[in-house]
Amino acid sequence: MITILRNNRKLLRKRNPFQRGFGFEKLRKEYRTYAQGKLDSRPLSKRERQAIREKIEAENRKDTIKMTLVAILILIALLGLGIRLYGTFQRNQEFIAQKELASKTEQYLFYINDGDKWLNQQHWHNAIFQYLLAKNIFPNEYDVNYRLIMAYGGKCKFEGSGCTDGSELLAKLRRQFPNSKDLQPLEEMFISKTP
Repeated sequence: MITILRNNRKLLRKRNPFQRGFGFEKLRKEYRTYAQGKLDSRPLSKRERQAIREKIEAENRKDTIKMTLVAILILIALLGLGIRLYGTFQRNQEFIAQKELASKTEQYLFYINDGDKWLNQQHWHNAIFQYLLAKNIFPNEYDVNYRLIMAYGGKCKFEGSGCTDGSELLAKLRRQFPNSKDLQPLEEMFISKTP
């Protein structure tokens, strides 16, 4: 019984979402009409067949237009949603980049301030360590490189070590900033100690 119903359902035409009244109720009414003998079985003329053909083609055109309009509306909605999501994504990326920069700047300033405290107390190792941490955040920043050279210079002057690291960093900074006059006094710290 189930196979018969399934096979009968497969014989039916696919449902069109825009037509109302399509279903078993309509088919049952048509079947009753045919079963009661009300079937008009006279042969159709060419004109009547042409009219029926034109009517069917007009209905097919209407269905095609409806489906095209719905597809265009859905496409426009999806395109608008995509543009909006892309804009939101871009704003979020900019916001995240600003937050990261603020966080890095805060860490950088902390390491610089802590290194300055250690430098004032003449704890060269700690100052160098803090300045190196700050340099990892912003490697090309002039201030951190200058302070790091000062720490290496103090270590070279008072402990006699770190002179080569300091002089290499000074030469690198001199190449980056050739017009800086602040670097001249630092060169004197390394001239006498460099082998």
